[in-house]
Amino acid sequence: MDALSDVLQTIRLASNLFCRSELSAPWGVHLRGGGLAGFHYVARGSCWLTVEEASAPAAALSGGDLVLLPLGHAHTLRDTAHSPVRSIEVLVSEARGDDGIVRSGGGGSTTTLISGCFSFEDRSKNPLLASLPPLIRITSDEGRAVPWLEQNLQFIAAESASPRPGSHVVLTRIADVVFVQALRAFIERLPYDSGGFLRALREPHIAQALGLMHRQLDHPWTVETLASKCGLSRSAFAERFKQCVGEPPLGYLTRRRMERATELLRTGSTLADVARRTGYSSEAAFSHAFRQWAGTPPGAYRKAQRDERARLGSSRTSAVASGSREA
Repeated sequence: MDALSDVLQTIRLASNLFCRSELSAPWGVHLRGGGLAGFHYVARGSCWLTVEEASAPAAALSGGDLVLLPLGHAHTLRDTAHSPVRSIEVLVSEARGDDGIVRSGGGGSTTTLISGCFSFEDRSKNPLLASLPPLIRITSDEGRAVPWLEQNLQFIAAESASPRPGSHVVLTRIADVVFVQALRAFIERLPYDSGGFLRALREPHIAQALGLMHRQLDHPWTVETLASKCGLSRSAFAERFKQCVGEPPLGYLTRRRMERATELLRTGSTLADVARRTGYSSEAAFSHAFRQWAGTPPGAYRKAQRDERARLGSSRTSAVASGSREA
């Protein structure tokens, strides 16, 4: 597995809002952001997007355009720069039909938007998410989304236009895939001299080191062995790695091991197995490292996760029971 694929796999997200809007000119909608990453796909028509806290001017969007807002900034969408704007909360509460589609506006030309937002687990600990710009736009030279991405976007547009039982689950799963696909497309189109962690995924020596660490977390890596594998001197490798990734090689390795440990602890693996699979010689060594990183012992972390799953499961059961009584 290449470094990009592995890093993309570490992004744990959940789609928690999804809607289709059919908006006729004049129209305008403001979204507060609130830290949730979002996306908008222009299935039909055109509009203008303005992102708050971003230095970029308003972006003109047309049919086939996909935009991501990975930092969750507040933003405004409207048909022209001077159209009146309403909050998304008011618009949805007043204009959402029984079929789930939001229909609003002044009766002019119609723009159809497919929108969603995501929440991330431990966004601040993921170097890829931390290095993304406030706005990502994915189109081809012909004004259409890249073909392999467009297929999923067209499926989303069709499914949202004629919702059926289970549509919400299907749509959120596809939206997750779209988010990852769009990130991959964005990274692949970056200039080679892009800065930060994004540069690390394009820099051959550093990408090779990332791949080695990701594939063999249990290996007793040192800066020297990683530098040798990548064909660089120890000092040159350490300097270039920190410049690209933002932290020293072994610091990055420890964090990735701990992220993997949290995944294993959720599965019920024994501490001895988790220690072995994350490169620690003993449970004690692993427990010490985990506590330093997470601020809690691995056993307490596992119990907290188990209690949270039980709480969520109980909430879902109560909701189903309540629905059955009402029926």
